[in-house]
Amino acid sequence: MRTKIIIAAVALLAAMPAMADFKFITQGYEVALSDVRLPRNIGGTIAFKPCAECSFETRRVTADVRWEINGQALSLAEFRKRTAQLGDRETRPVTVTRHIESDRITKVSAIVRDGE
Repeated sequence: MRTKIIIAAVALLAAMPAMADFKFITQGYEVALSDVRLPRNIGGTIAFKPCAECSFETRRVTADVRWEINGQALSLAEFRKRTAQLGDRETRPVTVTRHIESDRITKVSAIVRDGE
């Protein structure tokens, strides 16, 4: 038993330097739907407020952006159509995910309850 504890402690200590090198590659912003301006087409721009007091940030989108509702991938046109039908835009959360190194938007997602 004592040997297992020593092995576990050594393994944890060996992993510590690897944990120190950990860095984020994406950043997610949870914003109100009212604070997001969706692009009209691929190759356009998306604008969003990273926080309630912040100014709008604008980023170009590419065909690589994943548009999701309830985890289901949609086209940009279908995402725009579905979100346009939603009410209560001030409290409806949308997550905008940005790849930090390339400064590109990688995913925009929303949760829609059944019947909406």
